[in-house]
Amino acid sequence: MIENVIEISVDQLLIEVQNAMYDEYRFVTCTCVDTADGKLDIYYHFDKKLVLKNLKISVKKGDEVPSVSKIYFSALLVENEMKELFGLNVTNILIDYGGHMLLSDDELTSPMLKQQIVIVQKGEE
Repeated sequence: MIENVIEISVDQLLIEVQNAMYDEYRFVTCTCVDTADGKLDIYYHFDKKLVLKNLKISVKKGDEVPSVSKIYFSALLVENEMKELFGLNVTNILIDYGGHMLLSDDELTSPMLKQQIVIVQKGEE
């Protein structure tokens, strides 16, 4: 369980991240979790004097999430990673690698998403 989590809406994200910068929090990273119910939970982690503050948004797969890289430039790396590995639709990343920061054209798209496994019994094919 993550402590100090503040759940916000996507509409509040840029305002809350800007407030974290004004309050002198350091951007640490983001974490993306596939909840397997058609949603992704995204946690934005900040640090100030060794105390973490975490913002959480939940979005449906395919929904747009604005980039926070205009506020914290270093976020562009993890935003590109989430876009590539989870298929998260992050918009307006300052430097957008277009899905090729980590993966090549030959690799599986969104490999970190939970995959649905279908078991076919022998003879039911």
